[in-house]
Amino acid sequence: MPKSRESSDYPYIILNRRGVLKSLGLLGLAPAAMALTGIPSAAFAQSLTKDSIAAVTGPFNILGSQPYETRESWPKDLEINWAYNTTNEEILTKTAQPGSFDAVIIYQGEIDQLLKLDRIEPIDVSLLSNWNQVAPMFRDAEVIRRGGKIYAVPFHWGYGYLEYNADKVDAPRTYQDLLSPKLTGKIGMPDDPYAVITTFAVFAGAKRPNNLTRQEFDATIKLLKSFRPQVLTIHNYGDEIGLFARGDIWVGFPEYSNSLSKSRAAGAKNMQITSLAAWSYIDCFMVLKDAVNKAAAYKFIDSSLATQSQRLSTKHSLAFPVNDAAIDAISPELRYESSTQALANAPMMPGVTVESSGPDVPFQEWVQAWIEFKAT
Repeated sequence: MPKSRESSDYPYIILNRRGVLKSLGLLGLAPAAMALTGIPSAAFAQSLTKDSIAAVTGPFNILGSQPYETRESWPKDLEINWAYNTTNEEILTKTAQPGSFDAVIIYQGEIDQLLKLDRIEPIDVSLLSNWNQVAPMFRDAEVIRRGGKIYAVPFHWGYGYLEYNADKVDAPRTYQDLLSPKLTGKIGMPDDPYAVITTFAVFAGAKRPNNLTRQEFDATIKLLKSFRPQVLTIHNYGDEIGLFARGDIWVGFPEYSNSLSKSRAAGAKNMQITSLAAWSYIDCFMVLKDAVNKAAAYKFIDSSLATQSQRLSTKHSLAFPVNDAAIDAISPELRYESSTQALANAPMMPGVTVESSGPDVPFQEWVQAWIEFKAT
């Protein structure tokens, strides 16, 4: 998801040298692979085969958001340590120590930032038995590739929808509808510069809403600032549920995955959604270059793509599966016929610009503009 929806007080776990040696010893690779740092060499990754992946046991450390922690779907012969991230930026912080994690789950737009920091490596999908279970829309997507190489394996996906209380307001179909005096002070937005600015770039007519020229960026921020009187609050993900239930807000955007069903369950019975300015993201697995147990990473990823695993993680997270055979696990109010049909009105985004030397405005300027917007 563009930003994780849940948090936890559990600390993330760093394997000590003994754990590293145990992991490699199980594979018979410890003597050759260990460097002075205690981290496997590149030869370790090159030794991976389908047989070695199937046979691997031992510890596996992963960093991901809490809704995806579906223990009943995990391979039984791995010792899985799950650590939580609450924001996209935490991925950058918590993966700074080499060997802390074998894999991460984050939306595909983080590829460029992690590549710039030299944290992730290409994934050999020929080693994943369930790769062909992934719907072609995701398997063939350019947003998971850089330079023709796959850096992210799709796990779940979603789109940012506009959510509204049909007891209070008609369905907003255009940007002008959102400017109605009736909605002044009745709209909520998540505290997420990536999600909100991308959405307003769509409203502003940007050709590439994730990658904005200076002119497009300035137009987008101007439009966002002009919208401020309509906004009651900028909230954390999940807080919109109570805001809708109390009637404090009548419209919220962009919202994601379980917001609709949870808002209805909280008492706002007639919540509905539209695809106005909708765009999609894919939450993906990425393998870290300094992973201690890459075979376990591949095993976990492969298992997570299987139909039954996708059904379980869909029910638990309320996110959408990338395996279309698991569509029946989606809550009825959000269920669709196929990923192709669902994505027709919510194009996939590649991720924001990281480099500051090119023609597009880098993400750090997005963040600064967002801080200034919130302060107004």
